[in-house]
Amino acid sequence: MKAQLLVSTALLTLLAVPGKALAHAVQTNYLLNGQQLEIQSTFGNGEPLKGAKVSVYSPSNPAQPWAQGTTDSQGRFEFAPDQAIAGDWEVMIRQQGHGDILTVPVGRDGVEADLISDRGGSDLHYAKAPWSLVGASAIALLVLAARTLRQAQP
Repeated sequence: MKAQLLVSTALLTLLAVPGKALAHAVQTNYLLNGQQLEIQSTFGNGEPLKGAKVSVYSPSNPAQPWAQGTTDSQGRFEFAPDQAIAGDWEVMIRQQGHGDILTVPVGRDGVEADLISDRGGSDLHYAKAPWSLVGASAIALLVLAARTLRQAQP
């Protein structure tokens, strides 16, 4: 009876843990000052995304960055898209597996601030440490169950 309980617990332990865990969600806010767009990226807890790599892609050449830089100590970065290049500009903010992506529409009158959208980024990370802990716990429970079964036999 004890062994069955241990085996059941070990199997439930493996099934109950999610495959992904939400790490630090990244949020990006923006402010349009004339045609200068200031973005500020922070983690969900309000901590700035300092020194994050920022790449800006124009719709005329989406494979090559139009501008690159890094966020400052407050998670801010500024740029002014070329008004002559109409379409959806992409702004990618990245730092060690965290990040965000903004789509910035530029029309003939410049940045269309009401249409800026946040496509999200790589906020979900595989939870490697918890899985190894769960695996070790399940193996320990299975070994304990096997020993209990051996001791229960005459």
